[in-house]
Amino acid sequence: MASTRLATFIAGVAVIALAGCGVGGGTGASGGGDPRTLRIAHNSNAAALPVRVAEAKGIFAKHNLKVELTKVENLGTLPGAVGKSFDVALSVPTTLITAAQQGIPVVQVAGATLDIEQNPTAFLIGSRKAGVSKPKDLEGKTLGVLVETGTTHVATKAWLNHEGVDLSKVKIVQVDGPAQADQLASGRIAAVETVMPFATNILHNPDAFDLGDPYLKLAPELSAILWIAQRDFAARQPDVIKDFRAALDDAQAAIAQNDQEARKVLKDYTGLPDAVITGTKLPTYTSAVRSEDLKVWLDTMREVGAFTGDIDLSTLVAQQN
Repeated sequence: MASTRLATFIAGVAVIALAGCGVGGGTGASGGGDPRTLRIAHNSNAAALPVRVAEAKGIFAKHNLKVELTKVENLGTLPGAVGKSFDVALSVPTTLITAAQQGIPVVQVAGATLDIEQNPTAFLIGSRKAGVSKPKDLEGKTLGVLVETGTTHVATKAWLNHEGVDLSKVKIVQVDGPAQADQLASGRIAAVETVMPFATNILHNPDAFDLGDPYLKLAPELSAILWIAQRDFAARQPDVIKDFRAALDDAQAAIAQNDQEARKVLKDYTGLPDAVITGTKLPTYTSAVRSEDLKVWLDTMREVGAFTGDIDLSTLVAQQN
């Protein structure tokens, strides 16, 4: 069983400090070690459940892979660490595109989840007592976000823009997923952008008002979270990447076959209460690389001013085999 490492990342600092775990370059696949030992980073998002289930049930071992898992809540810090401290990391299309613009050589190697109308995973939730029951109500209010450069915020900005909201009148504060329910309930924020499983805890409060899924305002189905690796590693080790995706597929099947066991794993790595774990609707999982979705995100980033210039999206996807 691989060890789980807890890390604290400070964004914007050139040297990434890993609290209490001594993770460094050169010990894993991309760092020149065994390419079949993958150092994997993810946050508390339910999108990471297949990786955790694959570890817990020995699925990675069946595919001749060893893994070391690290939980990092701010995914925006991870592209620069891929190929150094980590080999594979959970990320989002907006971060992948931004990383490429900055010259960070990372590519998508697998999908994670897919938002569909029957099973949304992103939410814009307002506080009734703060008077937020529609997008226009956010003017003059404080909105809590997971990451300002993340998909949920970019999609929300596009949605608010279409609804005629003056974005300059919306105060933005970053709030990690596990803290969002308390921040909204206490009135420190008037609304929150969030994802599963955090949305379940927030919506347990009768004061919370679900305005809708920002992702589904962009397309009828859309991938908003994915797995990335260093471009050179993905090119050199296509069989390792293929086996990583196969392990995800097997784990997704295991989740479908034993929901209760999967939710126990979800509780173990999120630390959320039993009521939240039981009430969480798990995402629609997919390991498929949906390169066409990257164009939706690039167009949206351009619309809201989160990206300028040109980029070849084909360079952001690892070759499939």
